[in-house]
Amino acid sequence: MKKTNTLLFTVLMAVLMSNIIYSQDIKLAKPSIKQIRFADWEVGAFIHFGLNVFTDMEHGDGQFPPSMFNPTNLDAEQWVLTAKAMGAKYACLTVRHEGGFCLWPSKTTDYTIANSPYKNGKGDIAREFVDACRKHGIVPAFYHTAAFDANATLGKYEGDLELPLKWSSTWSKAMGEAHKKDPGLRGRLKKKQVEQMRELLTNYGPIGFMWSDHWNAKDPNGVWRAVTDLAEELQPDMVFMGPDSWVPGNETGHVVYPMWNAVNTIDGTKYSRPSANDSDVTTKNSYGLLEGEVRTGHPLGKFWRVRECTTNTGFNYGGWFWHPDSVKRTAPKKHWEHLDLYYRTVGLGANVIINLPPDNRGLVPDDIAKAAKKFGDAINERFSKPIAELETVTSGDIVELSWKKPKKINTIVTMENIANGQKVVRYLLEAYVDGKWQKLEPRNRVMGFKPYNNNPGYETIGHKKIDRVKAVVTNRIRFKCLESVAQPVEIRSFAVYNCDPITRDFDSGYPYISGVETIYESAHGGVRRDKNYKGDKIFINGKHFKQGLMVCPVGKEKKGVVEYDLTEYPNARGLKASIGIEDMIGDNGSVVFIVEGYKKGEWIELYKSKKLTGKDDAVEIDIKFPSNLRELRLTTTDGGDNANSDHSVWANAVFTK
Repeated sequence: MKKTNTLLFTVLMAVLMSNIIYSQDIKLAKPSIKQIRFADWEVGAFIHFGLNVFTDMEHGDGQFPPSMFNPTNLDAEQWVLTAKAMGAKYACLTVRHEGGFCLWPSKTTDYTIANSPYKNGKGDIAREFVDACRKHGIVPAFYHTAAFDANATLGKYEGDLELPLKWSSTWSKAMGEAHKKDPGLRGRLKKKQVEQMRELLTNYGPIGFMWSDHWNAKDPNGVWRAVTDLAEELQPDMVFMGPDSWVPGNETGHVVYPMWNAVNTIDGTKYSRPSANDSDVTTKNSYGLLEGEVRTGHPLGKFWRVRECTTNTGFNYGGWFWHPDSVKRTAPKKHWEHLDLYYRTVGLGANVIINLPPDNRGLVPDDIAKAAKKFGDAINERFSKPIAELETVTSGDIVELSWKKPKKINTIVTMENIANGQKVVRYLLEAYVDGKWQKLEPRNRVMGFKPYNNNPGYETIGHKKIDRVKAVVTNRIRFKCLESVAQPVEIRSFAVYNCDPITRDFDSGYPYISGVETIYESAHGGVRRDKNYKGDKIFINGKHFKQGLMVCPVGKEKKGVVEYDLTEYPNARGLKASIGIEDMIGDNGSVVFIVEGYKKGEWIELYKSKKLTGKDDAVEIDIKFPSNLRELRLTTTDGGDNANSDHSVWANAVFTK
């Protein structure tokens, strides 16, 4: 049993041995009404828009003038209608990102829309946005970060560092130097951020959610404690990211599984971040990055925090902000990847907030808008008409659902009544077939990489668990709780569907390995097929490769892996490829490529490269498979200088006859 479940196992065993009702002895964290409402929204839209769109930057350094901000055809209603077509219940606008430029005429600074050409300085995009949301039935939300305001911190930068400043390197260095030179800066910044928060939460009516980037309010005298308390004072019904919700540890749209919404915190108060369990992953950084902390939660945790999955690269190629193709291609991923995103977030009990970045016209690009609508239509088609559904809260370890005529089923949706806490640890789904109950075999494979489970089974439920199962024909199913943290187990909803299978279509096909299905894959940010990490063409030391499988090593494991079932490809007798590190990261990175085959119950090494770096040309390999090889494993391992930058490519890789 996992270390994170040791305490839970001890508690349960003590209860079973004493044969007493134990729910009264265990105090579970419970969500507030606003947290339950937020979880029910499930899908949100993230509208990243601001000066960065016009400066080709993801993280503004506050040095570009407001005069550069000039969208020619801005339409906030188009943003909102795109979000609504996607199925979003809330939409979040970056009213002020890290660079400091405000999309409303703030009285706290001149670095605002009021000094831009937009509507001759009379515009207020925050107002246009909330009005459009309310007109079309979408809950308005704001992004703001009190942690960083580059313009307010640096003023007109006159230091020795080259402009524009680079995020996490010269950007961070310049900010640190500014604080060292001016001891009173921190106090002035705190005052400004508090007043900006007051403007946003006073002048624009009810706001449903605030994405408070880099939140960490454990310092009683710091800015985060101040804005957190102010938010609670001014809008107590608003979900504030930090004390009310939390990110899952990445920007790719993944959540750990099993997952507990209850967490303990670093200092035991609501003002600090979730503390880590023994198996959790933390990537250290100097700028408060939320996505560096993977947190499983704890079944007996003190505080409830709804998980919300961010999608910098989950729905689109590119970044948070739109950029022209010459800088970074902004375009939607494939439809099956969008569906996979839904199953690995909402389907595992989390919210997902999908990035819809407007371009320099002020419009969500047509291809992204069309992809968003196709996604929304598909989710609605799949889940709007259940074969049967139980919608009343039912208590007990067994919940049955039946209907008149036997039908083919392949999807079960289960929701816990989280109003009384999250309780289910392990469960079973069964169908009544041929006169007896039989286990429904899970078919929950999703795109994932460690520590994210790419083949979830029957463990936690929380707000919602969507289980895809091997299809059967039946008119009765049942849920059986096998283990819980407290009693009684309460099921809020139980529904059954027959959904179309998700077809993973690729740009290429057999014999290219990038065009055939894997049986297992794990790579940082997910495996990339026939594209580099940005969705552009693949180059190794200046040479273009049309096909390729990018398998970036995962940080903690320091390896990336793909595996193939060779019994599906009987004509495959070998592998031919050009291996190397993709040019996106320049001369950085180092990697070792390994090819293994599975035969007679063991893995045998077929090839191992020398350590390759970003400076090296692609290496040609041509491997012949031994007879009766059943599986193939391709591994990329970190060569020792930064696993996450090793953009390792099996270029033009093909199965040979």
